[in-house]
Amino acid sequence: MATRRIESFLLRIVVSDDSRAEPPQWRGRIQHVASGAEQQIDELAQAVAFITNHLSSYGGREFTFEPVRAIE
Repeated sequence: MATRRIESFLLRIVVSDDSRAEPPQWRGRIQHVASGAEQQIDELAQAVAFITNHLSSYGGREFTFEPVRAIE
């Protein structure tokens, strides 16, 4: 029987109130809940890299993310 592991990440995004900014500016922080490790981000790709790094650190397996469908 296959085993499974559940990993939790907390992602916080702050969007600037500056209505003149195009596109709207944002910044954020991602945290791996189990270890408490966290990183500031200003691009979604940084969050994906953070998650990939934490998942790959278990068992040396490579993980990749591919969107299932676009959200509009």
